[in-house]
Amino acid sequence: MEKVKLILNDDVARISLNRPEKKNALNEQVLLELREAVDAVKKSSAKVLILSGEGDTFCAGLDRELLLSLTKKNRSDQELEKLIDDVQGLIYDIRTIKIPVVAAVQRYAIGGGMQLALAADIRIATPGTIFYLREPEFGIIPDMGALQILPRLVGDGIARELVFTRRQITAEEGKAMGLVNEIYQDLEKGIEEYTKKLLSVPLYTIAESKAILERSWYRSFEESLKENKDAQIRCIKEALKILQS
Repeated sequence: MEKVKLILNDDVARISLNRPEKKNALNEQVLLELREAVDAVKKSSAKVLILSGEGDTFCAGLDRELLLSLTKKNRSDQELEKLIDDVQGLIYDIRTIKIPVVAAVQRYAIGGGMQLALAADIRIATPGTIFYLREPEFGIIPDMGALQILPRLVGDGIARELVFTRRQITAEEGKAMGLVNEIYQDLEKGIEEYTKKLLSVPLYTIAESKAILERSWYRSFEESLKENKDAQIRCIKEALKILQS
């Protein structure tokens, strides 16, 4: 991989966008390599995944050439559907991977970059980092999970405002809204702190909780409680194994 860095270091995996000369803009090569990196993490023994960007910017969104190619007359509906399916599949896998995902964001998370950060479980950022959904500026909609995830984090009304008006918010505003979990002057220190916190908890409890939290948005309270009961029994059995070992 050239445009994405993957580091698998025992319990921690790190996927970093590696196109700093283009502010880590997402083109087809980056998206393909992201797919490969996520697949590798899923097969690894990693217990935490960090998403980051090389250079001074997390991600400036979709590459302009990729955006322009979406509107080419010779692009068939089937081609567009495949491209969108591939990107949405990538976001879905990041969102539902069994291990906790931390997005470490600096300077800008624009359009697809913001949506990539939204796919994580936890978002940390440097002071003044800018988040905004730029897609409507080009006559398209956010289709990488923002319309599903953002309302859960900031509420329906704020989510609609951010999408409809392309309002830019800072990391500080994002923290007040619930979009950003914590702000760090030194992002690497934040990554280290969150990694320690997440590794201090048995992975099976995080995996079970994560799955229930995600599905609770579309399941009834009764169904979710039943799932909770079944998961709790599995956790108790795992805890007993540890105590008896």
